[in-house]
Amino acid sequence: MSITSNYTALKKLIARYESLINNFSEEEFAKKINDHKWSKAEVYAHIISANRMTIKAMAKATNGEAKENSDSLSWAARIIFLLNKMPKGRKVPAVVEARTPKFSSKQDAYEAIKNLNIELDEVYANRQKWSKTQKNNHPALGPLNNEQWLAFMKVHTLHHLKQV
Repeated sequence: MSITSNYTALKKLIARYESLINNFSEEEFAKKINDHKWSKAEVYAHIISANRMTIKAMAKATNGEAKENSDSLSWAARIIFLLNKMPKGRKVPAVVEARTPKFSSKQDAYEAIKNLNIELDEVYANRQKWSKTQKNNHPALGPLNNEQWLAFMKVHTLHHLKQV
């Protein structure tokens, strides 16, 4: 997919998250079904914070502050991008879970989505400055440039949408 189509698809997914919040009471939003499943609030917090951290890294790459790397994509990344989906069974690393903020209300999620949209629009507006060789490292997929990060955000955001 092109940069524009990935951006458009990601924006639609974010809008879907925003609209789905209205389907839940505050209690449903916060409720954990069991110890092995996230609450809806935890899913929202994870995906929004992961995307916002990615956008901050993308802004650094846009400004030439990432690492120069001309290596090709890892096989794991190639498979995810080819299939347009995340593999089953992968657990969120403890370090990622620990740094994910907690949403105490649906309003927290609304505000975070608003900020996510603003930040995404800003980094996308500078896409003409994106470099194929300015890359930030993904813990499992290796170095990704901004175009690849945008595609990954789309796949990752869709993956977690199934949990709400």
